[in-house]
Formats: sequence, C-alpha cells, structure tokens
Amino acid sequence: MSKFDKIVLNFFKNYQDRGMEKWAGFYLSDHTMKINKDKSKRAVVYQEKKMMTEKEISAMLLAAFSNHYLVHIQLKEVDGNDNLHPDIVGFVEGYQEDKIIITRRMVKLDDINNIKIDKK
Repeated sequence: MSKFDKIVLNFFKNYQDRGMEKWAGFYLSDHTMKINKDKSKRAVVYQEKKMMTEKEISAMLLAAFSNHYLVHIQLKEVDGNDNLHPDIVGFVEGYQEDKIIITRRMVKLDDINNIKIDKK
C-alpha cells in the first residue's frame, strides 16, 4: 500500500460524516452558478445578418458539403421576445427534398437567413 493510500485510509477511519448538512452549501453555490449562467445566456442578443437569396444559400451549402467545411447557419426564426436564436454550427451531411441535414439536424432551406462557411 502506497503512502498516499495509507493517508486516505487513515482519513476515512477518523472521518465523521455530517450528513446532508455538508451538501447544503454546495447545492446553493452550484444552483446560483447555474442560474447566473442561464441569465447570461438569455442576455446575449444575436444580430441579424444580411439576408441571402436561395441561390446564394444553395451554392454555399453545395461548397460546404463537397469540401466538408464547417458552416454557421442563421435561421429566420425568432423566439417569443423577437430575438434570433444562436447560429447552427455543424457539417452539411446531406439533404432530403427541401431540407438539409446539418450534424443530424433537419433544417428547411426556406428557414435559412444567412450561411457562413468556416474553411479551417
């Protein structure tokens, strides 16, 4: 048995568990941290990008698909407060009728406002 293992074993021999009392502080700090993260996410406002034509979008999607480029897609859809959603980021994996598949997510071609290719 290593020196570290002996120290750990000795610690737990003499350790007195205080029950749920010790976890209350962790729960509160973790909970408030989660609430603060949620608030900061809601505070972000996404700017509307230049609206692209269907022809421009199709050309960009084809280039991204054939070269396996990462894409950033802004949808026209807004939430209940008229705020835009964050961009969908992923790879174009294929298409189905009037929809494209971006990293296992179906997106209607008509719903796309703007697309940016990341050629890294």
